[in-house]
Amino acid sequence: MDLKDLKSFDKNDILNALGLEAKRDVLDYLLPFAGLFGAGLLVGVGVGMLVAPKPGRELREDLGRQMGNVRERAMNVTSEVSAH
Repeated sequence: MDLKDLKSFDKNDILNALGLEAKRDVLDYLLPFAGLFGAGLLVGVGVGMLVAPKPGRELREDLGRQMGNVRERAMNVTSEVSAH
């Protein structure tokens, strides 16, 4: 190994050589969770619409209220995670 090889090393190469890794950011944890949550939400809404015993107008009103609740909870979780 010569000086040219050492110049091409970056932080991650050095940490890997020591058996370590860089500290992960909050977004590294939050984004996959948000994606899975969103996909689950869409599937749940779709299944709920298929098996709903209510007429369309009532169902849309209920879904609107539930989406407002979910949005509020998601904002609370996001603010708690960013506070830590």
